[in-house]
Amino acid sequence: MSEKLSLSQNRTLEVTERVCSVLSLAGCSFIFATFLFSHRFRKPINRLVFYASWGNTLCNVGTLISLSGIRLRDSSVLCQLQGFLIQLCLPADAMWNLAMAVNVYLTVFKKYDAEQLRSMEWIYLLASYGAPLIPAFVYCFVSNTTNGKIYGDAVLWCWISPGWDYLRVATCYAPAWVCILITFTIYLLAGRDIFMRRRQLRSFNPSADPVHFQNPFTSEGSWKTTEVHITSELADMKCLSASHLSKEIDCNGRASSAQAFEQYTVTIGRGPERPKSQVPPPGPTIQVMTHPQNTAALEANTAAWGYTKCALLFFVSLLITWVPSSVFRVYSLVHPGGVVPWNLAYPAGLVLPLMGFWNSVIYIATSWDAIKSLPSGILPATWASRMGVTGLDRPMAFNFIDDTLHRRKSAVSLSDSMKGLADRNGTGARVGKIRCWIALFHFFVDVGSRRRTPI
Repeated sequence: MSEKLSLSQNRTLEVTERVCSVLSLAGCSFIFATFLFSHRFRKPINRLVFYASWGNTLCNVGTLISLSGIRLRDSSVLCQLQGFLIQLCLPADAMWNLAMAVNVYLTVFKKYDAEQLRSMEWIYLLASYGAPLIPAFVYCFVSNTTNGKIYGDAVLWCWISPGWDYLRVATCYAPAWVCILITFTIYLLAGRDIFMRRRQLRSFNPSADPVHFQNPFTSEGSWKTTEVHITSELADMKCLSASHLSKEIDCNGRASSAQAFEQYTVTIGRGPERPKSQVPPPGPTIQVMTHPQNTAALEANTAAWGYTKCALLFFVSLLITWVPSSVFRVYSLVHPGGVVPWNLAYPAGLVLPLMGFWNSVIYIATSWDAIKSLPSGILPATWASRMGVTGLDRPMAFNFIDDTLHRRKSAVSLSDSMKGLADRNGTGARVGKIRCWIALFHFFVDVGSRRRTPI
């Protein structure tokens, strides 16, 4: 245990680190479960949060060890393992935040679609986990007679010991803050571009290029603008009643077959934007406007506000995670061997284990529409319909349950008198629960009989 803090302070720090680690592990578990469970959560930004959660989980394993590694001394396997996990995963979290910002940049400025963003993921994986892996692994085998092993008592947990504290800045905090500053810059530039487009749409210049919006945090990729023209060329038709387009009528008013008319062609194409001064040519040319001005303005406001909320959430999470710990480590570097200030050590031990928790908050914010559909995905359709929940994204296992419940429907039907009594007493919901329990009982009976039946 660190001798730089009192016994009560060490105990408080240990409890705090472990509670925060459990919160982060719960958040990572939610990310893993929903991402693997439903394709609705697999947007490009969520894929990166999913990959970052691997490192968050390993880091929280290290922070969950807390001061136990320090108690066993620097040479123990537990202390060295804890130092390795923290050194690997701390800078990786900042790099994954940079990767998410790069995705936003590619979506807003380069118009990348989902497939192009997915092709970048191997680069993100290599950079975020491969680069920190090299020093983290090497540090396990480096030691000298003056400072001992690199991994040792770092007050909060086993990490880079005070004798090697310059390595904390060189291989962790300096790269992390470079990533954070680049991330902030990208978000500011992307936000500026989004709000400029929003202002352009509000002014509504008809001669300007069409402006369409999507929140880069929640979209599947880039947005594309397509102007559709439908042009029909009719051959020599003897006559056509304009008031009865749904019927084919000859000149005498009698219904005729489709063979009475000669063939005609319909061409659907995409043409260049027409200048403002050009008059539309005569003929049956139809321009389909898919986004009226008011709808586009609403989408612009929604996308801009959604982007602002997500960007602010990233800002807050990064600042809360890295500022207290950076201040504490810089103070330790400037005042080596001095008294450890409790008001700097405790906030650092509080915020660093919460990295996985903050990533889960970001994941929920960018997946809120998918999360609202979860009740329909985790309940059989029969039960979900009773709750007034609908949805299509449901596991195959629940489809099997639905089929079984449907086959057993006749066995759980209530008598007319019981239904009437339930309706008169307002206990329809209770009767519904009874029916569900009976159906569940028959389901397990059916499954058991299947397992007893020899194949």
